[in-house]
Amino acid sequence: MKTRLQNNLAGRRFGTLQVMGRADDVGKGKKPVVKWECLCDCGNHTVVKSDSLLSGHTSSCGCQKVKHGYSHKERLYETWKNMRRRCNDPKNKRWANYGGKGIKVCPEGDDYKAFREWALSNGYNDSMTIDRIDNDVGYCPENCRWTDAKTQANNQTRNRILKYQGKDYTMAQLADELGITYPALHHRVERGRLPDGVLDPNQIDEST
Repeated sequence: MKTRLQNNLAGRRFGTLQVMGRADDVGKGKKPVVKWECLCDCGNHTVVKSDSLLSGHTSSCGCQKVKHGYSHKERLYETWKNMRRRCNDPKNKRWANYGGKGIKVCPEGDDYKAFREWALSNGYNDSMTIDRIDNDVGYCPENCRWTDAKTQANNQTRNRILKYQGKDYTMAQLADELGITYPALHHRVERGRLPDGVLDPNQIDEST
């Protein structure tokens, strides 16, 4: 069975692992387990399953568990793993809105050390989340920033847009404008009890 081009990991880098080529598949039948021969930066060779590489579960031969005292403990490490999972792993519950739409992580982002260095030199702290400036472009340094939850909420393509005094607002923006909390506004919108002067285009009856 030949590996489809989009699933060919040869030459790619995952953390400290450089994929050298495909190893022998494991299992029988129509869905064998695909594995890859990898060379770790420490010099060790290892064989890793496709799913483990793409999900971020395996990013070294095991040496990093000792060398990277921060890797498995830092919040930033979890951010990196989750970013890669939603872009690379079709089994991830958020993949349809990321990898399924062609959103990818740049090659440098597959290396946690490089990602960590970029994050810490670009304003990251544990209260922030990674945000893509252009939602049609993948995760790369020129399209990413660290923001608080409200800023990111205002950049979500799934935002609900409301109209107030002739202007469009996300719910977070409108809550600020009206001087109420976001949960309070969300509660009223979901129940169709809009504040005075607010219109929800999704609830307008176009037949009238």
